[in-house]
Amino acid sequence: MLKKLFTLVVLALAVGMVVPKTRAAMTEKARPLLDGLKSKIVPSRLEAMSSQLTARVNRGEGLPSNFDGWLRREFTSSPEDPWGNLYYFESHRSGFLVGSMGPDGQRGTPDDITREQRLR
Repeated sequence: MLKKLFTLVVLALAVGMVVPKTRAAMTEKARPLLDGLKSKIVPSRLEAMSSQLTARVNRGEGLPSNFDGWLRREFTSSPEDPWGNLYYFESHRSGFLVGSMGPDGQRGTPDDITREQRLR
């Protein structure tokens, strides 16, 4: 009985995804859950990015003057966050900040996810 119910649910979801209007409604309902899952990926990517940038500085190479180029050429993970936007970078006298614009895709809003790194 449980197997038949599971099969019926999977079939209903598959049919629902074929109908454009239903697919849009299903995607919109799942968006908060998906954004939450994506938000859990970003901190570890920012940590890796920060570590790689700090290693550059410690080797005497300095911070990249073209961050977007560095992301595409040298960063060991995807240069884009889970929402398809490039990560961003801000340099200041005592260190730097790397970040993702978050689900809304706009920099400087409350859903941004950032990591600040102080340098010696």
